[in-house]
Amino acid sequence: MDWSGRRVLVTGGRGFLGQHLVRALRARGAEPVAVGRAEADLRDRAATLRMFDDVRPDAVIHAAVEGGGIGWMKAHPVESGQDSARMNLNALEAAARHEVAVFVGVSSACVYPRLCPVPFDEADIWNGYPEPTNGPYALSKRLMMDIGAAYTRQYGIHCTFPILANLYGPGDHTSSERAHVVADLMIRCAAGPSELVVWGTGTPTREFLYVEDAAEGVIESASGPPGPINIGSGEEIAIRDLAAAVLAAWALPVPVRLDRDKPDGQPRKCLSVARAADVLGWRAPTPLAEGLRRTAAWYREVLR
Repeated sequence: MDWSGRRVLVTGGRGFLGQHLVRALRARGAEPVAVGRAEADLRDRAATLRMFDDVRPDAVIHAAVEGGGIGWMKAHPVESGQDSARMNLNALEAAARHEVAVFVGVSSACVYPRLCPVPFDEADIWNGYPEPTNGPYALSKRLMMDIGAAYTRQYGIHCTFPILANLYGPGDHTSSERAHVVADLMIRCAAGPSELVVWGTGTPTREFLYVEDAAEGVIESASGPPGPINIGSGEEIAIRDLAAAVLAAWALPVPVRLDRDKPDGQPRKCLSVARAADVLGWRAPTPLAEGLRRTAAWYREVLR
């Protein structure tokens, strides 16, 4: 897809992923317009429509979410589900009204069923209920993808939905309140702990995607066919091993302690990235160890 000269609305454009999307779009010659809650509360239909009237985009990358890590999700099922659903539906409706050429709705690996064959294949999205600790949020993403498919059928809008693995990297949260696992571990390491505490048993596995790779994959997904497509590294790692890798990135010689009173979440989570390789010719280039090293360097700067 040729992005040169296209006016691209990036919702959540000042957030963690959004800032990298804006940078990558500029590198492709696009004219990204980053919007956040200061410009429009996407939960408000009228405000969303007015914002689209002002921007008049050629394409949309919808990256705005109401979400957080496992602790925040468990404590805020209404906000993560209801608010995210409203944001997604309002963005789709506004995009259709402006007859945008492309709508890219950023989705998440949490849309897959809790008990799903690993690696997760796009065909299995609807084959069971998601992990309950983030069920409402996951269902808001499924709703976006299903209604987006309806907009494609009825109005011909090219709607693609990159399903992202867990993100990490520079620009992530610097407070633990909404931080996902890598950011939370990085924040704890910055404090110089005598031990690194990890939630749960440490045995669940996750897949991690460096944020710059994620931005490239999201943009590339617009060139594929409508519908969902996994964007990830295709590699899983146990949480206790991730903690050890984070400690290595910080060169911290302290032990890992498991807090077994905290939830584990989904037992395994890893995406099949075969379709992205076949359809888009895209693979995530950054190895986990290198991405963690860069991330630790960023946290040293911002939290020193």
